[in-house]
Amino acid sequence: MPPTEQFQPQHLTPSDARALIAAAESGAAQGDAISARAWLAPALSIFLGALMGAFLLAGVYLLPVATAPEAALISAGYAAGILLVVGAYNLGRRVVTRGWVERYSKGVAISSGVFFVALALSFLVGERSLVLWVPLAIAVALPVAILGTRRSRS
Repeated sequence: MPPTEQFQPQHLTPSDARALIAAAESGAAQGDAISARAWLAPALSIFLGALMGAFLLAGVYLLPVATAPEAALISAGYAAGILLVVGAYNLGRRVVTRGWVERYSKGVAISSGVFFVALALSFLVGERSLVLWVPLAIAVALPVAILGTRRSRS
């Protein structure tokens, strides 16, 4: 008998029907559990962007005048934030949307590049005006936040 005929109503026993319904319900429950965590990857992308921007501002305003213990505390806070983001993502994720890892990776690369250019600029420019550094911090945060929250088009 061809495979399409095996599921015709006249060949489906009540126990086969119950098994198919149970499998469908199980799949739906798994899909619900996965989609309940769909917010995790975009939220962590936004948090990582904000963390990178905040660390740039800390590098411009706090680290140059900080004592060694204060600088260590600021750096440890940044490292703890990164570990929190990565740890929460790895513990909480089940699946991500198609292409998310590539978009997120591109966002991290762009944000990191802007961060390092801005950090180098901080050594070359004595200006510490918020008008200069806040937009640069936003420019650091936006690529990972935007690319990490975009959905695939397919």
